[in-house]
Amino acid sequence: MAPAAEAVRLAVPPGRALLVAFALLGAAHCRRNETSPPVSRVAAHPAPARRVVALAPNLTEIVFALGSGSTLVGVSEHSDFPEATRSIPRVGGLEVSAERVASLTPDLVLATADGGNRKGAVSALEASGVPVLVVPGGSLDEVLSGIFLVAGRLGRDAEAARLTDSLRKRREAVRQSVAARPRPRAVLLVWPDPPSAAGGGTFLDDVLTEAGAQNLLSDRPGWPVVSGEWLATAPIEVVVVPDSPVNRPVFERSFASGALSRGSIRAARVVRVDESSLTRPGPRVFDALEQLARGLSR
Repeated sequence: MAPAAEAVRLAVPPGRALLVAFALLGAAHCRRNETSPPVSRVAAHPAPARRVVALAPNLTEIVFALGSGSTLVGVSEHSDFPEATRSIPRVGGLEVSAERVASLTPDLVLATADGGNRKGAVSALEASGVPVLVVPGGSLDEVLSGIFLVAGRLGRDAEAARLTDSLRKRREAVRQSVAARPRPRAVLLVWPDPPSAAGGGTFLDDVLTEAGAQNLLSDRPGWPVVSGEWLATAPIEVVVVPDSPVNRPVFERSFASGALSRGSIRAARVVRVDESSLTRPGPRVFDALEQLARGLSR
């Protein structure tokens, strides 16, 4: 794991493994050149995969969105959407069990790029001859590329074309809707204690910017941990937080008496966006983009 990714892991309490997993998906702090081809370690294979293991929730969601949910024989611990995922065997969370994955006899394993899945497990699977496809997700463009990449191995190219065409149109509609609006100065926090945020070169920097805000941390790559002093003095007008029944009380405590209770951040308007849509670089991140654009317009 890259040192910066390790810092994110240590910054977040163990109970928030879902946010850790999403943060580690963030392309090791820097987006690739959007014109470069997606990363893949899978060999050419003429037949569509029929037994698939997805090592991250966003990858599980991509498979289902392409209409191939029935091919999944194993998924990551935190895969919970759609509802049908709950009955699929688990292969681990951040600590993926290569033995467990191999026991499911997959003909394709989907993994995340740049540290989201433990390299040891992926390397062990590759060494044993299991085909591994590494799917990018460091930007909204890469989410769309990743959908096509997965579709190519599932024999779902037509479905990918329809899905990505719909997502692109929704993205463009958001861009047009916010083009003439003032852009509030904002931060997107992924965790409040210590405060961890979306910086430049991440898919959430894309979401925040395209939804109509100015990311005050765009000059700090990856997922920086910011100080209480910075939050209290920076010209923050809007703070965006991922919202779920689990993390809502943690953010509320921080707004009441923690790092988010003083100065600029306390006075900022809070926009809450559904956590699982926002923090997973898959099709539903475009739902989060629309939700955030609406929230910023109020």
